[in-house]
Amino acid sequence: MKILPGRQVKNFTEAIEFAFYEAGVEDMSSGIFDLFAWFAGVDRLDSEADKAISAAIRSRYGNKTSWREERWFVPVPKLRYDGQDIPQLIITVTVYLVAVVFVRTSDDSRRVTLVGTIDKPEKLIIPMLLLNSLMERSLGRFAIVARDVGYTTWNIPGAKPVRLPHDFVSQLSEMLEFQSIVAWLLEFGVQGRYVAPLIMGNLYGLAFRDLTRPVPASRQMMNTDDLVSALENMAYPATEAREMVQRASPSLNADMTLEEAIRLVLQTGKGGNQQ
Repeated sequence: MKILPGRQVKNFTEAIEFAFYEAGVEDMSSGIFDLFAWFAGVDRLDSEADKAISAAIRSRYGNKTSWREERWFVPVPKLRYDGQDIPQLIITVTVYLVAVVFVRTSDDSRRVTLVGTIDKPEKLIIPMLLLNSLMERSLGRFAIVARDVGYTTWNIPGAKPVRLPHDFVSQLSEMLEFQSIVAWLLEFGVQGRYVAPLIMGNLYGLAFRDLTRPVPASRQMMNTDDLVSALENMAYPATEAREMVQRASPSLNADMTLEEAIRLVLQTGKGGNQQ
């Protein structure tokens, strides 16, 4: 645990921002917390926090030190795209403990702030087939092979059984009714911008998997209508799709493939600069 002088945070919102900063994802939206709040409600975290705080305070100030604290648990997600076997989004969730501690020793008293990871990281593995089914509200097409109080396990063709928390799946499904996959990924900051083109390229392919002899986006030459249509198939409204293409138009050229153009438009984002 890292011990910092003084009271660094005053409330839960500041604790989220503080944990994101310590984890190196300070550009991630604090609103993303709600999707992973389930991980902060695990009962065992309190006992783990007691041990971590006690060890850190006694190590710094001695065994005769007394203290009282205010604590918060902040799950911090990190994204990774893996296409080695089957395309999938991997989210590693690490819970951070943020605590403001009033320490009293035989000589003086002070306030300090503790921050550090607690408990083991958990990986959420989301194959593109499952993510696509969440977008299409067709999760029921996959067989459920196990379910308990917190998790459901699905049988996904071509993949190992996928085990995900109920709360995460239900909240992500609800979220995707009101925003696109790309808009959701952009809430993760720069890490979301890096994986978004790869995720959307795969989802675009799945959207057309039933067409007869489709021309891959990697070989199809770009034109504006096809580019707008591709964005609409990624759940962007038609007006927004055309605006995104218009913003990226200074960087588009006729020699690009459709795949290259899609990637460029997504990297340009909602009015931002290309990374």
